[in-house]
Amino acid sequence: MAENPNFGVVWRGYHRGQVEQCLDELRAELAEAVADHEAAVSQVKDLEKQVAVLLEDNQELTEALDRVCQQPIEPDGLTERLRHMMELARLEATEIKATARAQRDRDEQRRKQVEQDFELAMSVRRRDALRAIETQRAEAAAEAERILAEARARSEEADSLRAHIVSQLEAANKVLEEDRVTAER
Repeated sequence: MAENPNFGVVWRGYHRGQVEQCLDELRAELAEAVADHEAAVSQVKDLEKQVAVLLEDNQELTEALDRVCQQPIEPDGLTERLRHMMELARLEATEIKATARAQRDRDEQRRKQVEQDFELAMSVRRRDALRAIETQRAEAAAEAERILAEARARSEEADSLRAHIVSQLEAANKVLEEDRVTAER
């Protein structure tokens, strides 16, 4: 665009001063727009550089995070807050382990108590069973002794009866013999 265009003056045209003033304003706005555009282009270039730097930093941080996630955490490399959180987690883990050990010990004590109670109950049952067996054996022995005594008594009675019968037979034989002898005479 020309810096100072010459407008011809016409009967029904525009006022030259107004046109020049308008053009000056447009030139100023255009110059301002060009300056803004150049500043924006410069700012875009700066932002592109910053984005590139941030992308590079992001890539480095991602790689560092991957390395940190793959390696065990060392307390020396942590911030104070993370150290505190790690210490709290360690204390909580210790407490959980202690609680688990205590529960295991209680369970072991309970198991031993149940085992002792079972052994005691079995001992009592065994003792009672042995007593019952001994009682039954004593009763059976007494019954056998009674039966044996009864059998002896019957045997003695039978022997006595047999002896009585034998003596009666002998007496009868004697009488018969006497009768026969008397009859023969």
